This record gives sequence, C-alpha cells and structure tokens, in this order.
Amino acid sequence: MTGTLDAVEHKLAVPPAASQWSAYAPGFRALLDEPLDAPAVPGWLTRWSELSSTLAEVAGKLSTHADLHTDQPDVQQRYQSFLADVMPNAERADQALREKLLAVPGYTPAADFALTYRRFRDAAALFREANVELGVMHEQQKNRHSVITGNQSVTLDGEALTIPQARQRLDSPDRAARESAWRALSDSNLRVSAALDEVMLDLLVTRRQLARNADEPDFRAYQWRALDRVDYTPTDCRAFHEAVQVEVVPVLAGLVEQVAAQLELDTVRPWDYNRNTLLDPEGRAPLIPFSGAEELEDLAADVFTKLDGDLAGRFAYMRGHGLLDLESRPGKMTHAYCQYFPTRNEPFVLMNVVGSAEDVRVLFHEVGHAFHGFYSGESQPLLWNRWSPTEFVEIPSMAMEFLTLDHLGGVFPTEALARYRTSQLQGVVAFLPWAAQMDAFQHWLYHDAPQGVDIAALDAKWLELDRVYHGFVNWDGLDERVRAKGWQYYHIFQVPFYYIEYAMCYLAAVGVWRAAQADEAAALDGYKAALRLGSAASVPELYRAAGVEFRFDREYIRGLMTFLTGQLLPDAAT
Repeated sequence: MTGTLDAVEHKLAVPPAASQWSAYAPGFRALLDEPLDAPAVPGWLTRWSELSSTLAEVAGKLSTHADLHTDQPDVQQRYQSFLADVMPNAERADQALREKLLAVPGYTPAADFALTYRRFRDAAALFREANVELGVMHEQQKNRHSVITGNQSVTLDGEALTIPQARQRLDSPDRAARESAWRALSDSNLRVSAALDEVMLDLLVTRRQLARNADEPDFRAYQWRALDRVDYTPTDCRAFHEAVQVEVVPVLAGLVEQVAAQLELDTVRPWDYNRNTLLDPEGRAPLIPFSGAEELEDLAADVFTKLDGDLAGRFAYMRGHGLLDLESRPGKMTHAYCQYFPTRNEPFVLMNVVGSAEDVRVLFHEVGHAFHGFYSGESQPLLWNRWSPTEFVEIPSMAMEFLTLDHLGGVFPTEALARYRTSQLQGVVAFLPWAAQMDAFQHWLYHDAPQGVDIAALDAKWLELDRVYHGFVNWDGLDERVRAKGWQYYHIFQVPFYYIEYAMCYLAAVGVWRAAQADEAAALDGYKAALRLGSAASVPELYRAAGVEFRFDREYIRGLMTFLTGQLLPDAAT
C-alpha cells in the first residue's frame, strides 16, 4: 500500500506557485485584452479552455489532497488559501471573458458549441459580484463539514474504527452484532450532530443570500438556474416523489418484510435495514470477495477484460499512474468519488474499501465515471464540453454497475454471484425511496420552509418524510434524535439539489442493462457514443444516444419496477 500511496501523493503534488492567482492572472488578462472578432473565436476559445483546464486541475488536486488528509491543518490551510485567493479572481475573469464572447458581433457558435454558448449566456446573466466573495465563504462552510466528518471515528467493542469499517458490521448475520454496530455509529453521529447543525444554519444563511443577490425568490430557483435545469421543473420532481411513494415504497416494503419473515425477525429495526445491502434471507455471512485494495483492483481488472478490451486498458492506465486511492484509513474523508484532471485527461478515484461486496459495486460505479472523463476528454477538446449535464452524469457510473454483472463469474462462485446480483437489483428498489426523500427534503428546505427555520424544524421534516418513505422500519423505544438527523448527509451539505439525478440515472442504467441482455456489443457501443458526446448534446439527446428515454414519470417507474422484480430471484420477487 505504501508504494501506491506514494504514487497518489506524487500525482496530487502541486508546486507552491501554482496555488496562487499570480500564476493565472497574465493568461486571463491576455485573453481579455486580445482583439476578438467572429473568425478568431475558435482559437481564442481554445486558449481560454487550456488556461481553465490548468486552473481546474490544480483546484482538483488541492481539493482531493485535502480530502485525503482531513487531519492535517497545513494541507487544509493550503486548500483554503487557494479558495480565497484564486477562485474569486478566476470567477471574475471568467465572467469578463463570457461577456467579451457574448458581445462579438456576427458570431454564430458551431453546432458542437451551441449549448455551451447558451450556458455561457445564462451563467453571465446569473453572475453577481456580491456572490463572488460569498461563494468563497460557501466553500469554506462546506469544508467545515468535510473536516468534521473526515475526522469522525467509531469505537466498537473497544476498537477504534473508521466510519466505513463500522458500517461494514451492519451486514453481519448476527443481529446483536448489527445492533451494536448501529448503536456505535449512532453515538458517533450524535457526537458531531451539534457541530453539523451549526454548519447547516450557516449554509442556509449563505445560500439564501446567494439567491437574493441574484434576484431569485429562493435558493431552489437560484440552484435551478445554476445547475442549468432546463428539461424539467420542480413540479416534475414533486410528481416523482409521489410516483415513488406509490409505485416503489410498497415493493421495497414487501422485499424487506419477506426477508424479515424468512429470518424470523419479529419486526424490522434500524439495524435490520441497510438500503445498500438488504439482509441475506438465509442468514449467511456477508460476501467478502477480496482482501485489500490491490486484490480489489485485480478483481476489477479481470472483469473489465471480460467486458471490453478498451475499458480494461483504461482501468490499467489508472492503476499504473497513481489514479486510484481505495484504502480506508483515519483522516481520510469517508465518501467515494471520481475527480478529474483535465490537462492530461486523467480521472482519479477515491474510495474507502473494507472488503465488502458493496465495495465492488462502488468501484465499478466510480470507474464508470472515470470512463466518462476519458471518453469525453478525448472527443471534446474544449473543457466546457467534457463530462455532461448532471442529469446524465451518473449513467456512465450506474450503467457500469449493471454491465459488469454478467462478467463476475471469476470473482464470485455461482451461489455468491446470485446473491450479489440480487443485492444489486434490490439496491435500485431500495435507493429510489431514499432519493425521493432526499429531494423532497431539499424542496421543502429551500422553497417551502420559512426564512427563520430552525434545526428542530429540519429534524421534524426529516422524521415526517422518513415515515412516508421508510415507514416499514420500527423505531419504537429508540432515540428519535438518531432518526431525525438523517438529513445530515454528504450531499445536503456539499452539493445541494444534486440527488434526484441519481434516481433519473438509475432508471436509465437499468434500461442500458436491459438492452445489453439482448445485444451487449450494441449496448456498449451506445454507452461509449453517449459518453463521447460530453456536454455538447442536450440531456434528452444523451439519453437517446445511450439507447434509453429521459423519463422519470409514474408509468415509466412502474414498468421498470415490473422488470426488476421479474429479474430478481424467485424467492425475492413480488
């Protein structure tokens, strides 16, 4: 592991001068001062994109390094200094360059730049000077959440564990062991809950001010524009919440209750329900398909080789170039994500593996994001045309969870593979109510809640929603504070309103897998073609390229629930 960690540290190294605005100011000034007419725009855009890529890569490396070392004040301070010094100046410079581009007479963007040009126009209209420094404060407040949770630990049976290590114990077939792990995690969460309450109250003030400065009635309206949500409305989201409540919650409750009956549980307690992995109905020990990050990488390499040679080659490149950091260790943030370094078109995956089958799924998920970075970066020279709108960005990752399902024979024995496959399909059913609850909470928080809303109201609203979407879990006699603090979740703090996209993309990913069952080669071709489009195509066009529909209405959800329950093992189907 030491060699791997050394390679990661080398990959994330940033020269001191590169973390200062003086490294970028001359380049932005030159672009701003340069005479610009319509024929000169393409070359000018290329130079702007290259400069922005350099800056974005430094930002990504400093951010990721801070996430790997939440317990090192010097690392945290360097990132915070970068946010305070470089990012406000870069935001102002980008606004000036957008305005310069939009003012070029007679310029008509090429087809592959038309959407980005429209997004530039919308971003320029949303920009407010007052929000530049406020945005720095916003990032600093979010970083407080990272530091608090990154340094969180759990004491269980006299042993100090990271959060991911403790969560692994929730999969134990021993109900008493699950309860002990759940109580230890709950105690840990409650110890930091007051500090996280303070962060959220500060974030609410900042987010409301961002909206007011931009002349928006509330933060939901502001974020709708900031996220470029042009293909659906808040009303569509509320319809999704209702559709999940009607079409999915009963299916999930049935699955959970069936498992509980097979295990002869008198009732389903919080330690009996894990949305990532439902309990094994035969009470078998959880799958442990690997030991250590290197073995997980070997496992994934074998699967990608069976699935597609090109995908396997890209994963091999990541392994050989310090672009994977998978081990769980103290001081490392507990979330998993894929970062992107644009100047070399290199994705970077951060995880916290503990040896579980869930780790296998998450690795395929995050490497699916990495494939998106590779393909869009190769096909789209301009930085802004890479990746995709948020409503599509999870399809490459979630589809990879499913596309690998039929190539795991070398990883799991037949019986274990059936368990893994069932768990993956159950996971979609279990995820949709959680996604609806998360999204519904944020619609309430940023649109319906009063300006002076307090933490007690947040707790009460979360309890109300949890009873709607997870009412099959019995909390009688337990500390309601634990349940009420369920909203203290990564995305609520770090990426507000970015969650319903997971549900949209999960539905689409099931569609990609459904097509692959009929013709895997064609499904993979469509998958890669959609990734290559990056952000140069609209959300509906990206979905069509991948061979699926951009839909999340009740009828569509009902059809996919029918498909999923039909694919589940007979004893789990409804």
